[in-house]
Amino acid sequence: MKYYLFLGLTIASIISQLPHAWYTFNSFSKLEGWLKNTQAVMFCGILSVAIFGFVWIGKPKLAMIGAAIEIVINLYYYSIHYWQRKGSKFDWRKNWIAVFFGILLPALIYIFSEQMIALK
Repeated sequence: MKYYLFLGLTIASIISQLPHAWYTFNSFSKLEGWLKNTQAVMFCGILSVAIFGFVWIGKPKLAMIGAAIEIVINLYYYSIHYWQRKGSKFDWRKNWIAVFFGILLPALIYIFSEQMIALK
């Protein structure tokens, strides 16, 4: 039963992370229309599921690299509106929660995956 709990938590964490990676990748894609969206969806799915996959096959260092990449993506996602406004500065003291969530989601994917595998 605990295994399925952590499976559900892992899947929920991955689903929660997908919009951040999709938005970031979609912002830089040079493609147009459905190709742009398909490429962004595939990229974010691969990246988030890769963290789980590397934990599953016993490659925690690779899973941590994937989580670190997603942290960078999340920090971009949560701070983009500050960088887009000319002269605006991101005030880390006021926006620490964005940084916290940027780190939390990839960490949860990793931690829940580890727990799920440990219970199998």
